[in-house]
Amino acid sequence: MKTAAIADCPATCGYCCETAAYDCANVAYPRLDCSTITSAQCLSATWRTIIAQDCPSACGLCGSGGCVDAVVDCANDVTICNTVGMQDFVNEYCQYTCGRCASSSTTVSSGSSGSCSSYAADSSSACSAWAANGFCTNTFYTTAERMAYCATTCKLC
Repeated sequence: MKTAAIADCPATCGYCCETAAYDCANVAYPRLDCSTITSAQCLSATWRTIIAQDCPSACGLCGSGGCVDAVVDCANDVTICNTVGMQDFVNEYCQYTCGRCASSSTTVSSGSSGSCSSYAADSSSACSAWAANGFCTNTFYTTAERMAYCATTCKLC
């Protein structure tokens, strides 16, 4: 019965802290005392990223790899990820939702050393101009963004 409650209704049944999201080790020397973290800190843009990295079990962030949105409602409007003028905000506060985590940022190969036999079609007609302005090589753009818009031009498999 308890196993079913943990799987099917952890919040309603009072088993939130027994799910996999809370079952991991914190770092050996955290920047704050993991045992004193409050639910308000778990939702705070000031603390959320630090907690995800140092004390993930305190807020149910196990499995996040330390990459979370500092602002918890970024996923409510994913169009913000590509909104001109919002990139500084997105890079700081919506890293997970917008694919801006350090581990998701990779260097794009030139294509000459790639082993692709074909590439996905470009979805934007502006890819040539964007590539000339650094879209394919600038680490400001994620690999996912490059793939979504200009896979052929950027030579991404």
